Amino acid sequence: MTNDQSQRTVFTHCLICEQLCGLEVAVEDGVVKSIRPDKQNPYTWRDFCVKGQRSHEVASSPWRVRMPMKRVDGRFVEASYEEAVSDIAARLQAIIARHGKDAVAGYLGNPMGFSSGAAAWHFSFLGALGTNQKYGVQSIDSNAKHVACDAMFGLETLALIPDIDATDYALLIGTNPAVSKFNWGGKVPNGWRRLKDRVHAGAELVVVDPRRTESAASASRHVAPLPETDWAFLLGLIKVILDEGLSRLPSEIAVTGRDALYAICEATSLNRLAALCDIPVHEITAVARGFAAAPRGFAFAGTGPALGRHGVLTHWLTLALNVLTDRLDRPGGRFAPNWPYNMPMTKGHSEPKRRSRVRGIETVVGQYSLSELADEILTPGQGQVRALIVGGGNPVSTGAGGDHLARALGQLELLVSVDLFQRESHREAHWLIPAVHFLEREEVHVALHSMNDRPFIQSTRQVIEPPPGLRPEWTFYHDLAAAMGLELFGGHISHPDQMAAGMLAGSGKVTLEQVRASEHGLIYGERTMGHFLEYFGKQDRSVDVCPERLAGGLKAALTGDVKTSLPLPGHYRLISRRRNGMMNSSLTETSGSVGHDETDDAVEINRIDAEQAGIAEGDWVEVRSDTSTIRACATLSGDIRRSTVVLAQGWGSPLLDPATSAVAYLRGNERNKLVSDADLDPLSAAPRLNGTLVAISRIG
Repeated sequence: MTNDQSQRTVFTHCLICEQLCGLEVAVEDGVVKSIRPDKQNPYTWRDFCVKGQRSHEVASSPWRVRMPMKRVDGRFVEASYEEAVSDIAARLQAIIARHGKDAVAGYLGNPMGFSSGAAAWHFSFLGALGTNQKYGVQSIDSNAKHVACDAMFGLETLALIPDIDATDYALLIGTNPAVSKFNWGGKVPNGWRRLKDRVHAGAELVVVDPRRTESAASASRHVAPLPETDWAFLLGLIKVILDEGLSRLPSEIAVTGRDALYAICEATSLNRLAALCDIPVHEITAVARGFAAAPRGFAFAGTGPALGRHGVLTHWLTLALNVLTDRLDRPGGRFAPNWPYNMPMTKGHSEPKRRSRVRGIETVVGQYSLSELADEILTPGQGQVRALIVGGGNPVSTGAGGDHLARALGQLELLVSVDLFQRESHREAHWLIPAVHFLEREEVHVALHSMNDRPFIQSTRQVIEPPPGLRPEWTFYHDLAAAMGLELFGGHISHPDQMAAGMLAGSGKVTLEQVRASEHGLIYGERTMGHFLEYFGKQDRSVDVCPERLAGGLKAALTGDVKTSLPLPGHYRLISRRRNGMMNSSLTETSGSVGHDETDDAVEINRIDAEQAGIAEGDWVEVRSDTSTIRACATLSGDIRRSTVVLAQGWGSPLLDPATSAVAYLRGNERNKLVSDADLDPLSAAPRLNGTLVAISRIG
């Protein structure tokens, strides 16, 4: 950092997504003038993107919430923190006295999840209240991975990172790292370029996706199954490998369930599996033999299948494929990191499983599915949710059944938003509590750095001052707990730095002081493997490649009618795609500054399908599902398989002026309205954001 008072350069890292890219920020007179990649950062900067480059525009937005704001006669007026804490505490205590602890719920979204202090204090406050009503954004797009890891390994939050630099065969299912990076449940900085280097050196890259994505365009082979049928393709691979004796199990740990999985494969035919996913038998066979024969390889499933009806089956069979070919904790395979603080392997246990009051759905990582929240608010009885604290989230615009949830939120006795902005989910809020932007705070997010593919850690730096009087979110939860006579963290932790220092001290390898002293981040070791196998060996645990509950779901899927996978004429399966300029429903306030994004209101349709439907390039069309109708502009393409259409993620969330609650900014589509909050993966309760049946017709 340069020390000139008027001009200075600060080195920090981005906190928009898991990639945590190194940033070089030029500041003049307290104002950010530019953000560039920190090329002295030895680990993360090469994934620098426009979202990080424009992140300061979020902090300086004219629509930002800068003080606590209370709703009075339908409008929001500024108030003090003391008034906010006093009023919210009194309301919560009254609600709990009348209806019990579970009448208060909390929801955590991505933006606050990337603030270690805010996220930790949010959950600690809910824990101190004693409520079981906890909801999170992971139930939209990552429950499938957690359920599969829990069933197979007993570790819900296990990260198994691909060793890209040493692989000979990469099988990617429903992921597009050319756009979204290798950062879902583990981080591989510059991963796409590193993988392309391996391809140039002779490695095979197979991409499984209904759309010829940017990643598929560079693949050795592109497999385009019907949406929601990746599981059938994967079971076909496993059947070939087991039938032809190509499997090999790890020698260091016990593996159970192989015979049960083989029996399921024996009970079906390769022809039937090929028909289910609409991929020829010879292609399934070729991929299976190639993957099994590769000296080093990995299979990796991403967010795409996790958004579908059979997401758990796909993630389970992807993991099983790695186990059956001895690709866990092997060079070129997938491995579990152990630095600086490996959460799943030191945690030892997770929260007890509970079932929701209305639908009886089991929790995942201690949280209920967002798709249940509306019913929990609207259904009378003991435990009915009557108060909700939304931490950095916009569930009305990100989850399924947004209109249903919006109506429910309007029935709450207390709705508190803790966020940078007033969003669609906060229209009926009683209080808006401001949040601190990551450029305005200094912290070490140990948990996020524990999922790096090599031991690296970095502290964010305070680049600019927050608005006058604005406090970090964690202090709001701290003060609210004190006002209610509650103790957080058992009284052992009073500041996020104390939490980070304790976590790092437990590693025995690096201290908070060392991290803070390393301006560009700290690499403190080499990439190593064997931690997963060592942990399982010490615990005398086994890996189950055919968990009974998941096997039951697979058998049920196999009994389905092949014909139901193919939509009727004029109907299509809807899937999602990533966008470079936007992060799902957040950062809409930034995307307007980065130029036109042609995907924001476009629906991508196969050219032949469009011709048969009388739809031309640029036509405005209605996209209809059983739940809603939205408008979109048709884009014709040869990259999407027939009977499938694509709408971008980033679901048209309006940004509201907190003074008036009028829409200040709106861009994109509201594709989540097309998805029912009752149409869920039966194993994970994730909504069907990929796979919903829609009809499309030209307007006018």
